[in-house]
Amino acid sequence: MRKLYIIIMCVMAAFNASAADDIKLWSDGPLTWSDFKQLLPPTSSEPSRLEVELSATPQDNGVDFNSTVQLVARAIMHRNASATSTAQCTPERLRYHQLQFNLLELMRRNLQEEINSGISGGQVEQRLKYYRDLYRQRVRQIAQETKNGTIEAAVASWDDNIENQLNSMGTPQVPQVTGKQSCYGVIAGVGYESPLGKLRDNFGGSVMFHVGLTGGYKNFKVKAEVAFGQPSYRNDNIFNVAPDAEGRPLQGNNSSSATHITASLQLGYTILNHGRLSITPNVGGFYNRYNWEIANYSWDKDDEDRDVRITTGVENRNLHCFSFIASVDFDINLNSRVTNTSLTGYAHRERWTSSLRITPWVAHSKFNKCDPAVSGMHLGINISYLGLARLLRF
Repeated sequence: MRKLYIIIMCVMAAFNASAADDIKLWSDGPLTWSDFKQLLPPTSSEPSRLEVELSATPQDNGVDFNSTVQLVARAIMHRNASATSTAQCTPERLRYHQLQFNLLELMRRNLQEEINSGISGGQVEQRLKYYRDLYRQRVRQIAQETKNGTIEAAVASWDDNIENQLNSMGTPQVPQVTGKQSCYGVIAGVGYESPLGKLRDNFGGSVMFHVGLTGGYKNFKVKAEVAFGQPSYRNDNIFNVAPDAEGRPLQGNNSSSATHITASLQLGYTILNHGRLSITPNVGGFYNRYNWEIANYSWDKDDEDRDVRITTGVENRNLHCFSFIASVDFDINLNSRVTNTSLTGYAHRERWTSSLRITPWVAHSKFNKCDPAVSGMHLGINISYLGLARLLRF
């Protein structure tokens, strides 16, 4: 197993190193023929080929919930896809490719300035497509006017024009973008709930599936959740229905399990938000409901004068109450990414953080409808997926 782990790590390291070696940014310096990793065959119709890409990539700075994001436009040369032949490695041909790369950098700077103005994620994608198309049009125009770089005067004219534009524009700064103070998201997971005290004499523990919504502002958080489970039901006569004259029960459970539904609305305050960990205690209201089927009985005698129980009907019964709940959310940040649109459908970039949430909780219940009243605590723990979105702002 250890050898397999080492092999996997080596392969991943080699892959990352290869990917990093493939990319050359315009800011890394002028092109050299050593940047062209492929060798064209002698029968190739083109003397050399420059493969470039204009991109707009969000980059996270840090791993915690408060880390910033840079929205970076990049002018990239792909070394592994760029090719030449030994006979065409001339200074004139390299200058022609440098002209193409300079043009891409001019497109990048224009795109970066528009990104810095605060355009939305959807608009960034539109402008990225516009500058990619414009670059291809200009490259074709340059190729026609310079006859693929063979007319030195035309190459020099284009080179001076683009260089002047680059110098007059300067290099746009890349702003640090932070998330807004407000956030919203979704919760979904599974947990286990166990009743304590007199509740345990009537109901068993059960696995509970839950979903919810959450939101917040600064350190204040609010969450609303609903949960569903099927615990065992242990008391045949929780309503204390009197037996018949011979002491035989007239009512009992029709099945061995009940349906348990809970809902809660809680307000919390984050006391720790550092690195990948966030801790938020919560308190709030708790709605608790048990449903199950009750069978009504009548009694008769068989031929041997033995009691025979007859089910005369089945009724749905329930117990419910409102009370309080307290919990603590331990959120472990797994990863984050920047989206082009928000969950609400608007064309705004958001930072979407996926977290593992572990929540121990305790709640109180008292069912006065029983005879006598049944009360006790619920103790539980939930393991959830938390998806939290924050709008990005400039």
